Amino acid sequence: MKLFFFAIGVVITQHAQAQEKLLVQAVLDPNVHVVEAVKRDCALETMVGDWVLESVSKRHPGSAKLHAGDKAGNGTLLKVTIVNVVGVGGGAYSGPKSMTVRAELLQSGKVIATTTKERTSGGGAFGGMKGTCAIFGRVAKTLGSDVAAWVHSGPGK
Repeated sequence: MKLFFFAIGVVITQHAQAQEKLLVQAVLDPNVHVVEAVKRDCALETMVGDWVLESVSKRHPGSAKLHAGDKAGNGTLLKVTIVNVVGVGGGAYSGPKSMTVRAELLQSGKVIATTTKERTSGGGAFGGMKGTCAIFGRVAKTLGSDVAAWVHSGPGK
């Protein structure tokens, strides 16, 4: 009987976690070097933030972006910091593109969990036909899924 109530408690807790709204913020670490053309043309913070929000919202409906200057208050903030960018203009012709992000879950301003995720792409099949921003978009989309999976799995596991 105790096992039954424990199992129900776990399901209810997981359901509550899955329904919790998150505030998502993506920023570029001020110490990371990004080629100026990539920074200007690709808007990596926006790209990463949009994909993380889209992926997280599947399990946390009502989640929203936290814009620069806004305060998270007592809500749960998922802060994604781009800590490394490898790639220049020239699409697939200039080599693979990669990004590393640090994802932090903050509750009332305090970090409760953190992880680092990295992805690389050369553009895929016929990669020479894709531009630099499109390749970084593919990387950002995958990172968004990776971060959302980490959040859903229960950070710290």
